[in-house]
Amino acid sequence: MKTLFHSHNLNTAHASVVLAQHNFNAPNPVLPDMMRALKPDTEVFTSVDHLEEEDIFMHKNIIFETIKYFKNVDGYITDQIFTDEYHHIDSMFVNELSKLIGDKHFIIGPSFSKIPYFRQSQILDELIEYDVSGVMFDIRDIDFNNYSELQPLAKLKIHAKKRIEIIPVVSSEEKRDELTRSIPFDMVYIHP
Repeated sequence: MKTLFHSHNLNTAHASVVLAQHNFNAPNPVLPDMMRALKPDTEVFTSVDHLEEEDIFMHKNIIFETIKYFKNVDGYITDQIFTDEYHHIDSMFVNELSKLIGDKHFIIGPSFSKIPYFRQSQILDELIEYDVSGVMFDIRDIDFNNYSELQPLAKLKIHAKKRIEIIPVVSSEEKRDELTRSIPFDMVYIHP
């Protein structure tokens, strides 16, 4: 099982990191290149979100330029693909992102878990068509002993059937271990 660790600094001993600010905005622009130079064996993912930009056209273009700027990473993560209160994806935007990202990992961030339950499987199928590598599912506020709260995540994992990675977001290594005792995952993201 691979564990991605959230970080916004270079002082990490983890083998796989997601460089992002705490609110999931894009990191300091020098961090990915410095991380790669200092620790070449570290797998580096970066968020490309810029949540402070309110103009939709500008926001999309900033994300495109951020991807172009962060060339030295293994994958990109964004939460900014949804329209209509998380009921639909902006398919033209996702298509352009997929083309720009190419053969690197393209991951949808933790806001995927805000999609209404009845739409999650259908949107997951749409994302597979655009070569999305994985989707994050935020379960930091879920009681793992309450199986009804874990049921949407388990059903989504079954629906994915190795076509796309389902990446649960937990708050600690202890929570990761507790989760994987109930439901096995190939990848988990730890974001305190």
